[in-house]
Amino acid sequence: MKFGKTLETLMVAEWRYQYMNYNELKTLIRNAVDKAPDSSVVNNDVIVAYFKDFEELFFNTCDEELTKVNDFFAHKQAEAHRKLASLNYQLTLMVHDQQDPRESQSTSRGSATSRSRQLEDNRQKPPINKLRLAMSEFYLSLIMLQNFQTLNMTAFRKICKKYDKNLKSDAGLIWYERFVVRATFSTGSRLDRMIVTVEDLYTEYLANGDRSKAMAKLRVPPLGHSTSPIHVFCAGLLLGLFLVGAIICFILYFCLDLSDEFRFTFASLFRGPISGVVFGFCLVLNVKIFEKMGIDHVLIFEVERRNAVSAMRGLEIVGFFGYLCTLSILLYLLHKEFYISDPYYIPLVQFLTAVVFFFNPIQTFFYSARIWLMTTVGRIFLAPFFFVNFVDFWVADQFTSLVICFVDHYYLLRFYVRYILDRSDAFDFEPDYAVAIIRCIPAWIRFCQSLRRFRDSGSKSTDYLINAFKYFLTPMEVLFSTVQMETMDKYSNIFENPWTWAYIMICIYSSIYSLLWDFLMDFGLFKVWKGENIFLRDNLVYPKGFYYLVIVENTLLRFAWTLEIVLVYQELLAPYNGKSIVCFSEIVRRFFWNFLRLENEHLYNCGQFRATRDIFVTRLDPQEERFLEDMMDETEHMGNENLNKKYF
Repeated sequence: MKFGKTLETLMVAEWRYQYMNYNELKTLIRNAVDKAPDSSVVNNDVIVAYFKDFEELFFNTCDEELTKVNDFFAHKQAEAHRKLASLNYQLTLMVHDQQDPRESQSTSRGSATSRSRQLEDNRQKPPINKLRLAMSEFYLSLIMLQNFQTLNMTAFRKICKKYDKNLKSDAGLIWYERFVVRATFSTGSRLDRMIVTVEDLYTEYLANGDRSKAMAKLRVPPLGHSTSPIHVFCAGLLLGLFLVGAIICFILYFCLDLSDEFRFTFASLFRGPISGVVFGFCLVLNVKIFEKMGIDHVLIFEVERRNAVSAMRGLEIVGFFGYLCTLSILLYLLHKEFYISDPYYIPLVQFLTAVVFFFNPIQTFFYSARIWLMTTVGRIFLAPFFFVNFVDFWVADQFTSLVICFVDHYYLLRFYVRYILDRSDAFDFEPDYAVAIIRCIPAWIRFCQSLRRFRDSGSKSTDYLINAFKYFLTPMEVLFSTVQMETMDKYSNIFENPWTWAYIMICIYSSIYSLLWDFLMDFGLFKVWKGENIFLRDNLVYPKGFYYLVIVENTLLRFAWTLEIVLVYQELLAPYNGKSIVCFSEIVRRFFWNFLRLENEHLYNCGQFRATRDIFVTRLDPQEERFLEDMMDETEHMGNENLNKKYF
């Protein structure tokens, strides 16, 4: 792979515009060589003047790039310097709390004065788990900065070498040794010391002196770390098995002579699992494109980067459950051929397999990912009582698109309870009041999250209240829909029922409201009203046409419910097929929504140069802030060889 492609692959996405622009400089050299005067047409003085002018232009551009890299590196290094001092101060509090009071009074710790001990006495012990997380994430940020340093050093060296090779000169090497080698970002001794200090502090205070244990927690995967071949093979195998099984299921469903009653029961039992599998494949494709386009979904989702599930590993999970789903469908459709007397337990086996996979306590089978998901879901259901992070309301938004899937699983469980009890209404898949409640739960969660975000926001932005009202409309839809269904017996036509019109009006209002919120807030579109990016925004990650596709797709699918009403009313579709159209339309809409929503959040992180999680252990009061500044000043005046690792 050429270095330009390698640089694009390995750079930290949030710092993309702070790297040396290698490709631009390479193009500059290529154009200069291609447009050079022909020696057979002009004299040698013209050629010498041409290359002298280009040399001045090239190295002026290199100076600008070097200044950009230097300034950014110095800014991030100073930021890291302060954060390390703050984290070390928190470790000091923890150690002081654990010591015997007499020992802590008699022990001298370098620069720790009586003023520092007085501050320590007034502080609560920081949570050790949070300190571990903060140190681990800070170490990751230092390694990222070190990689930034290495990649830029390599980029400058290669571009100078390319200059000398193409222009038959040694000016590139001279400029590199004179400016780059002596640049601030090249002399990374301070950064190296901080990395070693974090390793020592973590080993001493958080790993009980066990360095191998400390490094196992701190170690960062190497740049360009790819998925193991065995996992790629398993993912491809399961995907292939699923696709073959899905094709066979599709052919059998339409070729077998099945009764309408059998098809209805089949749809009622399998639509939930099928929609879950389809949604899983959509998420995997989302993640794959995020990885390809450089959108840092790992940071956005607040996932531990060392244990993050890649798109290929995610494909293993979804491929397995997809293949399991197709096997279940095949056994159900061909149960007589396989001599299965009671096929209705087949979906239950599939459901229980998924439950055991996700909730088993064994530390294998994507344990860290399962814990992350369960923790996130737990925070979601306790939304009013916890601070709401981006990942919390993003997952809750996914739930709002899976309402029909959740209702189908409720039907499935209700069916098995009745079937096992041998009740006569076991095959009744009509909605009850529990269905209405389930339909409201995801929207109610998002409503509570929006109110909590309003409460926690310092600015008390009304945007959160506007968003909360959007989700308040969903219970109103459910209410009108439920009343409309309960009163249908009094009318011969659904449009004679006034509640039908009330339901349609609230759905139209809610769809328009949600559509505007998608475009203006979630996607950040319609910021530009003229020029090349008309109706979009200045910064775009995907091809321009993709945004217009999403605008049209999102608009049409927001109103997919109208298609259900028309087709069912005209008796072109059975009601359960109409619901299936709405279910899968919403999954497709959410699939495209994820691309632009995460891109918008990613661009915000890029604007803040935020590439790692900000783990705040405790906030410092003004007196502690002054003490921290004194600690940093003391260390700045020390010689390099006399740095006190107590603080840095």
